[in-house]
Amino acid sequence: MKLKRTLASLGVVSAIALGGLTVGTTTAAATPSCSTYAVVFDAADYGVRLPTDSSRSNYCVMGQGASGRQVESLQEALIQCYGQSIEADGVFGPATATALKRAQAALGLTADGVYGPNTRDALKWNWTRSEGWEHRCLRLTQAPGPLR
Repeated sequence: MKLKRTLASLGVVSAIALGGLTVGTTTAAATPSCSTYAVVFDAADYGVRLPTDSSRSNYCVMGQGASGRQVESLQEALIQCYGQSIEADGVFGPATATALKRAQAALGLTADGVYGPNTRDALKWNWTRSEGWEHRCLRLTQAPGPLR
Protein backbone atom coordinates (compact mmCIF):
# COMPACT_ATOMS: atom_id res chain seq x y z
CA MET A 1 0.00 0.00 0.00
CA LYS A 2 2.81 2.35 0.94
CA LEU A 3 4.57 1.54 -2.33
CA LYS A 4 1.40 2.40 -4.34
CA ARG A 5 1.11 5.82 -2.65
CA THR A 6 4.79 6.53 -3.25
CA LEU A 7 4.49 5.60 -6.94
CA ALA A 8 1.31 7.69 -7.30
CA SER A 9 3.05 10.70 -5.71
CA LEU A 10 6.03 10.28 -8.03
CA GLY A 11 3.66 10.15 -11.00
CA VAL A 12 2.05 13.47 -10.05
CA VAL A 13 5.43 15.12 -9.43
CA SER A 14 6.68 13.83 -12.79
CA ALA A 15 3.60 15.09 -14.59
CA ILE A 16 4.05 18.57 -13.12
CA ALA A 17 7.77 18.60 -13.90
CA LEU A 18 7.20 17.48 -17.49
CA GLY A 19 4.33 19.88 -18.08
CA GLY A 20 1.69 17.18 -18.33
CA LEU A 21 -0.26 18.69 -15.46
CA THR A 22 -0.62 22.42 -15.04
CA VAL A 23 -1.34 24.36 -11.93
CA GLY A 24 -2.56 27.96 -11.80
CA THR A 25 -3.78 30.26 -14.56
CA THR A 26 -2.90 30.18 -18.23
CA THR A 27 -1.19 33.04 -20.03
CA ALA A 28 -4.44 34.07 -21.74
CA ALA A 29 -6.25 34.18 -18.41
CA ALA A 30 -3.48 36.35 -16.94
CA THR A 31 -3.60 38.82 -19.86
CA PRO A 32 -5.96 41.74 -19.14
CA SER A 33 -9.08 42.36 -21.21
CA CYS A 34 -9.13 45.07 -23.86
CA SER A 35 -11.62 47.47 -22.29
CA THR A 36 -10.85 50.73 -24.08
CA TYR A 37 -8.63 52.08 -26.86
CA ALA A 38 -5.82 54.52 -27.60
CA VAL A 39 -5.41 56.59 -30.75
CA VAL A 40 -1.95 56.28 -32.28
CA PHE A 41 -0.59 58.45 -35.10
CA ASP A 42 2.30 57.69 -37.42
CA ALA A 43 4.80 60.13 -38.95
CA ALA A 44 2.50 60.69 -41.96
CA ASP A 45 -0.41 61.75 -39.69
CA TYR A 46 -2.47 58.62 -40.23
CA GLY A 47 -4.17 57.47 -37.06
CA VAL A 48 -5.58 54.21 -35.76
CA ARG A 49 -7.53 53.23 -32.66
CA LEU A 50 -5.80 50.32 -30.94
CA PRO A 51 -7.53 48.17 -28.33
CA THR A 52 -6.00 48.63 -24.87
CA ASP A 53 -6.68 47.66 -21.29
CA SER A 54 -7.63 50.16 -18.59
CA SER A 55 -3.97 51.12 -18.06
CA ARG A 56 -3.62 51.89 -21.81
CA SER A 57 -1.43 48.86 -22.50
CA ASN A 58 -2.12 47.25 -25.88
CA TYR A 59 -1.09 43.87 -24.43
CA CYS A 60 -4.67 42.68 -23.93
CA VAL A 61 -7.23 40.16 -25.15
CA MET A 62 -10.87 40.27 -26.19
CA GLY A 63 -13.39 37.86 -27.58
CA GLN A 64 -17.09 37.24 -27.84
CA GLY A 65 -19.06 39.37 -25.42
CA ALA A 66 -16.72 42.39 -25.59
CA SER A 67 -18.15 45.69 -26.79
CA GLY A 68 -17.04 49.26 -27.38
CA ARG A 69 -14.88 51.35 -29.68
CA GLN A 70 -11.98 48.91 -29.26
CA VAL A 71 -14.12 46.20 -30.88
CA GLU A 72 -15.27 48.63 -33.57
CA SER A 73 -11.62 49.33 -34.45
CA LEU A 74 -10.95 45.62 -34.86
CA GLN A 75 -14.10 45.28 -36.98
CA GLU A 76 -13.01 48.19 -39.21
CA ALA A 77 -9.65 46.48 -39.79
CA LEU A 78 -11.41 43.22 -40.67
CA ILE A 79 -13.74 45.04 -43.09
CA GLN A 80 -11.27 47.45 -44.73
CA CYS A 81 -8.11 45.33 -44.73
CA TYR A 82 -9.46 41.77 -44.98
CA GLY A 83 -12.71 42.24 -46.94
CA GLN A 84 -14.90 40.72 -44.23
CA SER A 85 -18.66 41.34 -44.55
CA ILE A 86 -19.54 42.31 -41.00
CA GLU A 87 -20.91 45.44 -39.35
CA ALA A 88 -18.66 47.78 -37.41
CA ASP A 89 -21.18 47.93 -34.58
CA GLY A 90 -18.78 47.63 -31.65
CA VAL A 91 -20.18 44.27 -30.53
CA PHE A 92 -17.88 41.23 -30.60
CA GLY A 93 -20.40 38.57 -31.52
CA PRO A 94 -20.29 35.36 -33.57
CA ALA A 95 -19.91 37.22 -36.89
CA THR A 96 -16.85 39.12 -35.62
CA ALA A 97 -15.35 35.92 -34.20
CA THR A 98 -15.83 34.14 -37.53
CA ALA A 99 -14.33 37.07 -39.48
CA LEU A 100 -11.38 37.17 -37.09
CA LYS A 101 -10.85 33.41 -37.49
CA ARG A 102 -10.68 33.86 -41.27
CA ALA A 103 -8.11 36.66 -40.94
CA GLN A 104 -6.08 34.68 -38.40
CA ALA A 105 -6.02 31.64 -40.70
CA ALA A 106 -4.92 33.80 -43.65
CA LEU A 107 -2.11 35.21 -41.49
CA GLY A 108 -0.93 31.74 -40.44
CA LEU A 109 -2.06 32.22 -36.83
CA THR A 110 -4.08 29.90 -34.64
CA ALA A 111 -7.62 30.62 -35.85
CA ASP A 112 -9.35 30.77 -32.47
CA GLY A 113 -11.42 33.94 -32.97
CA VAL A 114 -9.82 35.60 -29.94
CA TYR A 115 -7.94 38.87 -30.29
CA GLY A 116 -4.64 39.06 -28.42
CA PRO A 117 -1.04 40.26 -28.77
CA ASN A 118 -0.13 37.79 -31.57
CA THR A 119 -3.16 38.81 -33.60
CA ARG A 120 -2.50 42.52 -32.89
CA ASP A 121 1.03 42.27 -34.26
CA ALA A 122 0.06 40.27 -37.37
CA LEU A 123 -3.05 42.26 -38.36
CA LYS A 124 -3.06 45.09 -40.82
CA TRP A 125 -4.93 47.97 -39.23
CA ASN A 126 -7.15 50.57 -40.90
CA TRP A 127 -5.09 53.77 -40.59
CA THR A 128 -7.03 56.92 -41.56
CA ARG A 129 -6.24 60.57 -42.15
CA SER A 130 -9.02 63.13 -41.73
CA GLU A 131 -7.86 65.16 -44.74
CA GLY A 132 -9.81 63.58 -47.58
CA TRP A 133 -10.74 60.61 -45.37
CA GLU A 134 -7.83 58.67 -46.80
CA HIS A 135 -7.10 55.27 -45.35
CA ARG A 136 -4.52 52.54 -45.72
CA CYS A 137 -3.94 49.11 -44.23
CA LEU A 138 -0.62 48.58 -42.46
CA ARG A 139 0.75 46.49 -39.63
CA LEU A 140 1.96 48.48 -36.66
CA THR A 141 5.56 47.78 -37.68
CA GLN A 142 4.92 48.98 -41.24
CA ALA A 143 3.67 52.47 -40.31
CA PRO A 144 6.22 55.22 -40.79
CA GLY A 145 7.65 55.99 -37.38
CA PRO A 146 7.93 57.23 -34.89
CA LEU A 147 4.44 56.41 -33.67
CA ARG A 148 2.92 58.93 -31.29
